[in-house]
Amino acid sequence: MTIQWYPGHMTRAKRMIEEQLKIVDGVLEVVDARLPMSSRNPDLRELSTKPQIVVLTKTDLADQSKTRDWIDYWCKQGEQVVATDLLGGSGLTELRRLVDSTFPELKRPPRLLVVGIPNVGKSTLINRLTGRRGAQVGARPGVTKGQQWLTAPGMLLLDSPGILWPKFEDQEVARKLAVVASVRDEVVDQVEIAWWLLNYLQEEYGSNLAERYGELNLEDPLEAIGRRRGCLSRGGVVDFNQAAAVVLKDFRTGKLGLVTLDNFSEGGKKPCAPSSEP
Repeated sequence: MTIQWYPGHMTRAKRMIEEQLKIVDGVLEVVDARLPMSSRNPDLRELSTKPQIVVLTKTDLADQSKTRDWIDYWCKQGEQVVATDLLGGSGLTELRRLVDSTFPELKRPPRLLVVGIPNVGKSTLINRLTGRRGAQVGARPGVTKGQQWLTAPGMLLLDSPGILWPKFEDQEVARKLAVVASVRDEVVDQVEIAWWLLNYLQEEYGSNLAERYGELNLEDPLEAIGRRRGCLSRGGVVDFNQAAAVVLKDFRTGKLGLVTLDNFSEGGKKPCAPSSEP
């Protein structure tokens, strides 16, 4: 299976973002901590030279050690990064302080464009910063239909639709994006995606799998999970689509433990010395 997903609305959204970048002071790039590199859209980074702050979301679902290493790596590259747990509210005070220090010459609240790929938590971040349900939130990519200005203490925020890039040159990245639902479930083979995830977890987080599902047949873990979870069709045959949906839901809701899918070994990246707790 080759994954490519770039619907027409993303082309229009990219043009919209290009226009809105002309009227903002800076950018909040929202990134999924479970995919700290794969969830960064290279197109978005190339569109603007204005000050940019990377906001890591979903740190409550990510491997904390890897999160610290990624933050340290980016900081050593001169990037401004803040780790947040939007459900718990941590990291928001640090983000506000960083926004204040980034625009010391402004006599008014800075205007910031909130960007990112689908389903990384842009709307949830805006809602947290504004203190109200100002932006629509959904579990599926593509919920944000247009752009809207919202007022938050010390800043003015411009929402934007999530956009990917036109072609996934690295299908490993595409699979990871499918795992976290940044690519619509309807356009991928969920069984294949679940297989990829289980293989990765067996190699990197075997104890997480054992804690959730018990001992598994390494040759066919999805069938074992399907039988144990009652994902059966007529005749007692495992319904692999249903079993895959169970695995993906367990991952997305944190029931498979704290997991990060991007490693420093990928792309030649090397970690710097560990930093303090995010």
